[in-house]
Amino acid sequence: MKIPGVTVQELMTMPVLKEAKVLSGEQGLNRIVRFIDIMEVPDLKGWIREGVLLMTTAYSIRHEPEVLCQIIQLLHQGGAAALAIKPTRFLKEIPRSALEESNACGLPVIEIPADIPYTDITQRVMDIVLNRQAELLRRSEEIYRTLTTMVLENSGIQAVSDNIAELLKAPVALIDNGGRAIVTSPQEWNWAEAQDSRYFPINVDKRTVAKLVIARNELDDMEQVGIEQARLVMALELMREKAVEDTESRLRGNFIDELMTPPVPLRHEVERRGRQLGFNPAYDWEVAVLESATAPPEEILSGLLIQESTRRRVVSHIEFRSNRAILFLPTLHPNDHHDGAGADQGLTWAGTLKNWNSEKALGTGDYYIGIGSAKKLWELMQSYNEARRAITVSQRLYPDRRVCKFGDIEMHYMLGEAMNKEEFADLFERKLGKLQQYDRSHGSDLLKTLFYYLENRGSLMDTANYLFIHRNSVKYRLERIRDIADFDLNDPREQFICHTCLIHYYLREHK
Repeated sequence: MKIPGVTVQELMTMPVLKEAKVLSGEQGLNRIVRFIDIMEVPDLKGWIREGVLLMTTAYSIRHEPEVLCQIIQLLHQGGAAALAIKPTRFLKEIPRSALEESNACGLPVIEIPADIPYTDITQRVMDIVLNRQAELLRRSEEIYRTLTTMVLENSGIQAVSDNIAELLKAPVALIDNGGRAIVTSPQEWNWAEAQDSRYFPINVDKRTVAKLVIARNELDDMEQVGIEQARLVMALELMREKAVEDTESRLRGNFIDELMTPPVPLRHEVERRGRQLGFNPAYDWEVAVLESATAPPEEILSGLLIQESTRRRVVSHIEFRSNRAILFLPTLHPNDHHDGAGADQGLTWAGTLKNWNSEKALGTGDYYIGIGSAKKLWELMQSYNEARRAITVSQRLYPDRRVCKFGDIEMHYMLGEAMNKEEFADLFERKLGKLQQYDRSHGSDLLKTLFYYLENRGSLMDTANYLFIHRNSVKYRLERIRDIADFDLNDPREQFICHTCLIHYYLREHK
């Protein structure tokens, strides 16, 4: 905060300066005087202070009065308040060029009568400055005490914001780094549409975590003091809320770990702790797992989930573990509306996640998303395991399907789990061993072609589109398969056996 001062205009009304005259630069009379200094030498470079009132007899430039023009330029560039001269003793007159320069830059040049001692002027001016500084300090302490009391009494950040708005007589808002309003005063104020607003950073741990928006462009010293104290108190309030959020986050993480690790707590214990931590046991819960080679984008994913949860009027949760994000997604049955929630479910969570992926809302990362079936809160481990299994199956059988529900591949997974006996390996060798050997020897993809041909119910066009090859290429490959494996692809029984063998191959053998 800058040292408080008085305007040049106010100084000119002091009794000690009643005989002084403003010779030029009248448009700068609103400049603030914070210090007084006396010029003994004309070399001012490097020591001009912002807000200084420079007084001189012009003795050092009595033989070079034209230097006064340069002095005025240097004072203006350094942010000085004014130049006061006693010209009658050593200067016959002030050069016109100096007065013109004063008018051009708006730096007042004041003529002081020769019989007024400097000490009379400095004492009176500094008395005013110091008194104003003392008043500002008193007011600053009062504001700080009021605001910190509100924080200590846990009045809430809205109450703190309302108090600041009342102090400044202007609307205020606290916004996060993403441009979302944390709180506004008045609450309906749309800060984004306000004109001539000023922004002040709120720092916590040497990091800007939010901005204070004030719907005022001009602020006096007292209001600047209020804003400085408001920034400090807002930082304290955000630190307090962050501490609460961190504690809740840690408790939620511990709760989730217990739900995901057997033995799961008893149902009544899960319901009790779930209510405390925002996991409404009245909901059904789907678990979605997002995996990638690198850590998922936490800020983007959290923002999307908050936005979608707000639209659905539910409270979702997300946990980040290494290269994995785990989403806990509440879903109500169509006729179940608890506390007004669930009235706007609309698109399923699976549909929402597919949209995020197709629209590149998560960026360009290489993500796989598995979605478990809806379970009760005490059954979340089952939904989580299903989501992981959906990812495993989609990676091995459908690498282009980036969002996969467990219900869509449940039978494939069950077959894969059952195929752990030697009989399945022997069956595969009898039916498709020749094709496997041919692929290995020739670097071809006959096994893959057969699998997607059966997956697409014998459609040549769909198989060609999935493999990104021409329809005739699919026909040629199928002819080679018939020649090598010697079975009828039109026989439903043969199709079932081959399809089962290929699921075994890709899930259990070809990892």
